[in-house]
Amino acid sequence: MSQSVLDAAHATAHDYPGGARALAVRMALNPTVLTNQLNPRNNDHPLQVRNLMLMMALTGDVRALHAACIELGYMALPLPAVADETTSEALTQTCKEFADFLLSVTTALADGRVTKLELRTIRHELGDLIGQAGKLEAILAGMEAAGRAL
Repeated sequence: MSQSVLDAAHATAHDYPGGARALAVRMALNPTVLTNQLNPRNNDHPLQVRNLMLMMALTGDVRALHAACIELGYMALPLPAVADETTSEALTQTCKEFADFLLSVTTALADGRVTKLELRTIRHELGDLIGQAGKLEAILAGMEAAGRAL
């Protein structure tokens, strides 16, 4: 595992209420085992993938996932939660997110160059757009599966 992923895992465990020891107990691990796996200077006990996955599942903290994605050139987005949103509301929100994305791009390009902050904003808006488009797709897929019409 890369150092950035390990740093994120370390932060996840130590930010947990009660720290790494409390998280280890919740994971049904000996606290010393988890502490050793999270120690960046301890190469004898590497963090196991199953323990990292359990840490993220129990804490809801996915910084390690995002660190891995960034390192590998990917983006992680949460799967959309489809509540009671109507198709027209989801479509409208998707259009709004697209407009926000386009606005961030055109704003960045106004001076003919793109700064680091502008690129971060563009990526954020793109993530929001993709997430919302996924939500719309999930609503439509649910309608198709149920055989419903608009």
